[in-house]
Amino acid sequence: MCGFFGIIFDKEMKGMGDILIQAGVRLSYRGYDSTGVCVLKKNNTYSLKKDAGSVEEVSQKYNFHGMSGYKGITQLRWATYGKPNKINAQPHTDCKNKIISAHNGNIINTHTLFERLKREEHTIKSENDGEVIPHLIEKYSSGRDYHGSILKSIAEIKGDYAFVMTPVEEEKMYAFKKGSSMFAGEGIGFICISSDYTAVRDLTSKIIKINDDELFEFTYDGYQIYSTKTNKRISRKPFLDKEKPYEASKDGFDSFMEKEIHEVPFRINELHKEYKYSKKLKEFAKTVKKDGFVITGSGTSYNASLLGAYFLNRISKIDAQIYYPSDIIDRFQHLHNVKKNLLAVSQSGETKDIKNAIDIYRKFGKGKVFAVLNNVNSSIGHLSDYSLPTFSGTEMAVPATKTFINQAVLFYLMSLNFAGKSDVHIDERIKALIKVINSILKGNMEKLDIVAERLHKLKYFHILGHSMTYPVAMEGALKMKEVNYINVEPMHSSEFKHGPLTLVTKNYPVIFVTSIESKHYTLSHINEIKTRGGFIITISQNDYDLKENSEIFIPINTDDENIFAIASAFMLQILSMKISYLKNINPDKPRNISKTITVD
Repeated sequence: MCGFFGIIFDKEMKGMGDILIQAGVRLSYRGYDSTGVCVLKKNNTYSLKKDAGSVEEVSQKYNFHGMSGYKGITQLRWATYGKPNKINAQPHTDCKNKIISAHNGNIINTHTLFERLKREEHTIKSENDGEVIPHLIEKYSSGRDYHGSILKSIAEIKGDYAFVMTPVEEEKMYAFKKGSSMFAGEGIGFICISSDYTAVRDLTSKIIKINDDELFEFTYDGYQIYSTKTNKRISRKPFLDKEKPYEASKDGFDSFMEKEIHEVPFRINELHKEYKYSKKLKEFAKTVKKDGFVITGSGTSYNASLLGAYFLNRISKIDAQIYYPSDIIDRFQHLHNVKKNLLAVSQSGETKDIKNAIDIYRKFGKGKVFAVLNNVNSSIGHLSDYSLPTFSGTEMAVPATKTFINQAVLFYLMSLNFAGKSDVHIDERIKALIKVINSILKGNMEKLDIVAERLHKLKYFHILGHSMTYPVAMEGALKMKEVNYINVEPMHSSEFKHGPLTLVTKNYPVIFVTSIESKHYTLSHINEIKTRGGFIITISQNDYDLKENSEIFIPINTDDENIFAIASAFMLQILSMKISYLKNINPDKPRNISKTITVD
């Protein structure tokens, strides 16, 4: 999951440390177990500072602000190989301290390579897989032929990864990409590279696309791209990204998560406007209606996809099948000539599991690959035949809030378009949804505060949904796990009696998320728990019977079950954030996870 950034200027920059810090802030959603920077000067000296901790913590501890030089590398790590400590932090060097490198991804034959390098008298300092890279390049570099030594090195490395490296005594940087994200940018007096698109876009609008199995070599004023399979030069000009970079500010809110929750009404409206005045969804409907499609997503995107499948089934009568990416890989490689189209859903557009699923689908499927993305310039955007952006804006908090909502809303819009609903009807539904979301934001939060107070000290509880609120329960439970470290289990409410009912003791809390449509079933499920002493918290549309059978009843004012499903997920986001504040947890940076999952 880690992230790296490298840059070369035409002259020494007093503000190099600040540039690397800002890149680190952009990379921080990818991991914050450790942070490191290396700044190099024209006299062939360098300063390498790194330690466990976030970019804010480590930069302050080692005074990154005071670092100057003409080229630099920074890396933020999400620990996979080796504990999150100073020794395992990147960048790494070779034995002679002549090569500096940082990487993203996993090198799966690390142990074998380390053992061989040790036998060849290389001094391995860490347990981190990234240290393989500078030592292999050192081993094969003869006469400082770094181009050739990189080609020999990558032939021995197994896994999906990307890296940037620079020789201390050469005014050049090298970067390689294989199955992991990487983007380059060309500015005035510099060229930069990163595993993160926004870290590059912060500095320049001229973006250079880099594909798998390509070696990117650059100085401050020029670059070459080589295919590592043929060793032939590839000619590729930068493209111009006209979108403005996102300003990373909390705007007075206590967290980015809170700010992004408050952005939801605006983002829904932006999404609707973009598709209202284009023919994208209508064209999409024509393409997929004939053969249908399967949907794949991971984590939050899977939950949004499952809710989307309910919309498609109910509203437009389309048989949308949904699979985890690993299921696509396991099942579809045994099938041939699958005609259904693939709809890949990813917030970042860099999710490794999704990229793997697309690769398998390209081999065995005959349909097209569509992608629901927040970043159409991402790797999955380039891998797909057709992209459907969610127009959510940059999301700085690791837990997904506005991106989940806009994924769900996009599925809702798809379903209404597929069903042939008029533009007037669609306008009416989106306005109604925004009104409900605003009423939650501006409404009385007293009941949510009471629930948060009751739940924040618990280690586990359940969230139950029925029919189309089951994916809402899944997403609500995921938020509780991510943000609050509470082991909340989601279930379809009708399944709770088949075993988990044994967990209910006096005052055991269970949150029900249910529409009035499911009331007949849900009342039975509620009373199975009440009879055994459970404490019932219900989020629903206004209903007397549901209210009377709940200890705490939180109504959402809408008659539309589809709108209710989206709004109830939004309410669980707010509840999760409120609990995090009570637990003194920073909801923006939960432990052990990253926003962009770039490893298998």
